[in-house]
Amino acid sequence: MTGRLTTIGLGLLVGIGLLGCDAGSGNDGNFGTGLSSASIGSGGEDTDASDTDHGGTEGSDTDGPGTGTGDGPSDNDDSQAYIEEAKAEFPTYEEIHVKVIQRTCTPFQNVCHNNKEYPDLRTPQGVIDRIGRPCNLNELYNDPEAVFNACEPPGDVLRFTDGGNAGHAVQIGSVAITDDDGMGGGSATFNVETPMPAAMLTPGVPESAVIERMVGGVMQPVGTITAAFSYVQGSRVLEMVNTADFATHSAIVAEVTPGDPNGDGVFGGSSEDSMQEIKPGDPWNSYLLQRLQGNVPGSPMPLANQPLTASEVIAIACWIEGTADEGGAETNSVIDYDNCEYAAELATPPDGGGATLSQHVQPIFDQACAFAGCHSNTTPAAGLDLTAGRSRAAMLGVPSTQNPDVPLVTAVNPTNSYLMTKLTGAGTMGERMPLNGSPLNESQLEIIRTWIIQGAPEN
Repeated sequence: MTGRLTTIGLGLLVGIGLLGCDAGSGNDGNFGTGLSSASIGSGGEDTDASDTDHGGTEGSDTDGPGTGTGDGPSDNDDSQAYIEEAKAEFPTYEEIHVKVIQRTCTPFQNVCHNNKEYPDLRTPQGVIDRIGRPCNLNELYNDPEAVFNACEPPGDVLRFTDGGNAGHAVQIGSVAITDDDGMGGGSATFNVETPMPAAMLTPGVPESAVIERMVGGVMQPVGTITAAFSYVQGSRVLEMVNTADFATHSAIVAEVTPGDPNGDGVFGGSSEDSMQEIKPGDPWNSYLLQRLQGNVPGSPMPLANQPLTASEVIAIACWIEGTADEGGAETNSVIDYDNCEYAAELATPPDGGGATLSQHVQPIFDQACAFAGCHSNTTPAAGLDLTAGRSRAAMLGVPSTQNPDVPLVTAVNPTNSYLMTKLTGAGTMGERMPLNGSPLNESQLEIIRTWIIQGAPEN
């Protein structure tokens, strides 16, 4: 095992809010809406009045234990109990769809991901059809600058056929027509991944290139642009100018798949950590699951309905792992929990790695929360004792007082952990914690998030 649960979302500080899905507004019901490199930490664009207003007044900002049983098994010391619950409740994807997806994502016709927002998740087959498909697809077509880096597609390649860089191939980041005289002539600008290694063979004499695309594991030509490119050595910007054939060339340009559509210099589709909506065999890089957990930028999903429990997250993750196996991408395929790496990592949290309660999380509580007048063991504020030896039992599966539907900590799912809402200051749940002192920094927040993702173990 590689401890991959500890790496999801590191460096991505996401505002965790429980946001409402308004059928009329269209705000962020899409898995990709409102995401950009600038939106990390903002929680997306949701400003609809129905989004989050669970009340909370000064003096009641801190949360204590509730009276419910939470969402997890009674034995909170054993993550295996969550796995066994998933086995019993969700033996195949069909049960996941009926009990989880329909409840959270598609409960009403033409709302959210029921024939309204991308992706359409109404039917089990509709979800299976998302396997291997792009994430943030709407942004790629409608707002390229909003595409999340990990969801960028592999870009087309520009391969020069003559001139000073004959044979040189470079990935296209973006391309735009910068001038069109309306009479069949004009120009366009290409931004590419790496600098041009050599100068033009003859300055002022445009050079030719073919555009290629990976199709079925083989590079296929998309189109040839003849005698059109001008550039300088070391530059990542190329100009395409050709009056006589511009109309033909511009039609080819219009079909180019850019590798850096948001223009920030990161070619996410070329990375090992590139995401797909559902990546076969890889829950860690499946955008649907990571969005449900709140591990990628944007408003955590689901917007309006109850977030996922630990067993529901495990079920989806283990199903995704099995989709790479023969017959694994069927609605009635039995989910192999016993050989699920995602579940195995939860059952055996890494020693000395990731984020442990005793060595990483508790010191943060000791410094910021667990002292006299706040969450100490002597008259703790709102009854919430965050001192060593007591903090985990006071939070895990215990409903918050401001929003009893959400436990203070839900193992595996930071989205369904009210603690993260208070620590990040998302929504309108009263003042951000800690109340007296500086907010936790990004590193501290990631430690707590990672511990929750690992199953909130007693370690």
